[in-house]
Amino acid sequence: MMITPLLIILDILAGIIAFFITRDLMIWNERRKRSALSTSEELIDTDLKVLKAISEGAGTLNQIMKYTGLPKSTAYKSLKRLLKEGKIEKIVENGKVRYVVKSKSDEKGT
Repeated sequence: MMITPLLIILDILAGIIAFFITRDLMIWNERRKRSALSTSEELIDTDLKVLKAISEGAGTLNQIMKYTGLPKSTAYKSLKRLLKEGKIEKIVENGKVRYVVKSKSDEKGT
């Protein structure tokens, strides 16, 4: 098979296109990682706001929303994370839900 100038040009163009696609994918991946890190920091900040609200007496979801200014879904997700981490506990009395900060002795299991 004879290599024509057209095949050489097409090969060079394919290489250039592959280079730019690879470069753009690497840039996109790096930006995605940075975005994930900043999201984690925001989540931590949100959890701290909710924890502070609860420690200062905001026990219900509505009170926490008013205290922090967070939307309902954000406040609820933060409550779920704090419950999972064992930082707070959920108390249900007469069908009403409230949240309290766990004491140090509760966290240690004593």
